[in-house]
Order: sequence, then structure tokens, then C-alpha cells
Amino acid sequence: MTVLQWRRRPLTTPRAPKATVPPISWLSPGEYAGRARFRPSDGAILTPALQRAIGQVVEVRFAGIAANGEPFAGQGLYAEWRHDKLLGGCLIPSQDLEFLD
Repeated sequence: MTVLQWRRRPLTTPRAPKATVPPISWLSPGEYAGRARFRPSDGAILTPALQRAIGQVVEVRFAGIAANGEPFAGQGLYAEWRHDKLLGGCLIPSQDLEFLD
């Protein structure tokens, strides 16, 4: 019989709790995704309409997943629900939204 040497697991650093997870997995394009606060990443290039929307809460719908080769490949893309008054019709990646629901 072979006896294996026991080794202690390496210590891991505690992680901060994640914010609310964007509801990508169960939505189909065009479906209501919830309320989210627009918080673009530092250094993002924004249109004047998007600059005015920073920090605002908006209702969004799921628009799809960005394809490979696109700027936000693999991320969920969202658009404003019902109208385009606040986000100006732009698709917003999940990294720039803080979901509240």
C-alpha cells in the first residue's frame, strides 16, 4: 500500500463579496434585465449623452453577448428599456452597469 504525504492547502486571500450578478444566463435578447446604475470604467470614451447619464439609474433590457473581436467580447450588452432618453440608444457592456435588482 502506498502512503501519500499530506500537505497543507495554500492560504488564499479573502475576496470582497461580489455585487449583484448581471442576469445574463437566463435572458433572451430583448428581455427586461432590471434596474442598473450606469458606472462606466475609468478612461471610457463617452458621448455627451452618456456623460450626462453617469450615476443615473436606468431600466435595461438584455441585447446579447458581444462577439469575439468586438471591444467587449464575451460580455453581456444592454440597452435602455422602452425608450432611449438616457443612454441615447447605445449598447452598454455589463462592466459599466451596477445592477440593483
